Amino acid sequence: MRVLVAVVALMFAVAPPVQASEPLKILYVGDSVAVQNSSALAAALAPASFRDATLGGTGICDYLAGTPTWLPASAKFDTLIREVRPDLVILQFWGNDYYSPCVEHTRRGAETFYDQYLWNAFSARREISAAADAVGLARPKMLWVLQAPMPSPQRDVPRRLNSIYTYAADLAGDRVTDAGATVSMAAYPYDNLPRDRYEFTRFLPCTEAERGTSACTEPEAFGGVTRLRADNDDIHFCLDGLDPSRSCGGVAPGIGRYVERISSDAKAWMGM
Repeated sequence: MRVLVAVVALMFAVAPPVQASEPLKILYVGDSVAVQNSSALAAALAPASFRDATLGGTGICDYLAGTPTWLPASAKFDTLIREVRPDLVILQFWGNDYYSPCVEHTRRGAETFYDQYLWNAFSARREISAAADAVGLARPKMLWVLQAPMPSPQRDVPRRLNSIYTYAADLAGDRVTDAGATVSMAAYPYDNLPRDRYEFTRFLPCTEAERGTSACTEPEAFGGVTRLRADNDDIHFCLDGLDPSRSCGGVAPGIGRYVERISSDAKAWMGM
């Protein structure tokens, strides 16, 4: 018995400490919609290591090598991948066609606009793969965010962009997250109105999670209604009028819904 006790004690004495696995590394790249929800998404994806590389007014091309843009080299895909060494890259682009020199020559809705976003999506995948390979990493997974509806005459733009992102993801074995559906009439919970994925709305009935909180912005109206967008903004979800170049600090139920879908899909794919 004494020998057995001694052996067991020795085993515990020399056993190496258990090493905790490193948190997943996530890189978030995108435009002003991404800027406004980046803080909320980082919190939703904790304990993952989260690098915010979002910047308002950008298109995919701004992050590509050799394109005319006001972004420094340190903000390009190649540098970001080498520096962050991410396991997952999340991409959010609603389709800017102004501000940056690499997108200002085309207009939303024109065939040249869709052609550019298609080839830019392919180029993003190629440059991310090449940068990872250059530093001996497996290519990070890519999660494309599908966009929310826009009112007429821009109604068809999100549909076309989403088909581009879905196509690019499917070809590479990547995935999309339909965050845009959560702030569309597709999320309408009742049967008295059509649940159109591409129907624009500023309001939706409060969800059970929103009820009893400030996210249910108009609890006395029609059994509880939440405002998703301000009256003067068809794109963003921050309701307090903050500059879209900064993270939203006020009540923003649209951001909550958007982020919940992105984080849920990211976690499911990465096994978090």
